[in-house]
Amino acid sequence: MSQAQLRVTMGEAEWAIADDERELVERAKSDRAAFAALYRRHYRALSSHVLRRTGDVHTTEDLVSDVFLTVLRTLPRYRYRGVPFRFWLLRIATNAVNRWARRQRRRVLATVPIVGLEVTAAPASTDGGVDKERAHRALLSLPPKYQAVLSLHYLEGLALSEVATVIGCRVGTVKSRLARAREALGAALSRRR
Repeated sequence: MSQAQLRVTMGEAEWAIADDERELVERAKSDRAAFAALYRRHYRALSSHVLRRTGDVHTTEDLVSDVFLTVLRTLPRYRYRGVPFRFWLLRIATNAVNRWARRQRRRVLATVPIVGLEVTAAPASTDGGVDKERAHRALLSLPPKYQAVLSLHYLEGLALSEVATVIGCRVGTVKSRLARAREALGAALSRRR
């Protein structure tokens, strides 16, 4: 897509913000203050994304630190290719959480504490719904590739094409993973009743 097409699609205000961010990213390659500004701009969103996947504040802090160390090391090679910088950060964070999740699958999920999440419903909510803790445990029981698509699409609110960009696959792959992930999540929730 050309820059003119992007400008029409995004709108002038969004284009100005994207332009500002591209300039900040270029400066951050050699300027610590610019990198600190990028860090402040994206820390909260990345932390929220990682926390929703891990459920643990301390693990989230460690993973987000690792993400920004990776960004610091790889930023000089970063090239803008028409994709928002935020998606590049989400890809790095998603890959870090996926590695963590693969290591965690060996543990018994019942012993993983859920810290930092607001759980307001009882373990089996009275209205037949699912409480946050149970849903989160069910999410953690899924393979990382399913956790990633569910989290990015439903929790981060990304469109299917954006999820595909973040995880580096085709939209059709995202659709099929999402369908399988919803099915697996439903099965995991019904097993945990």
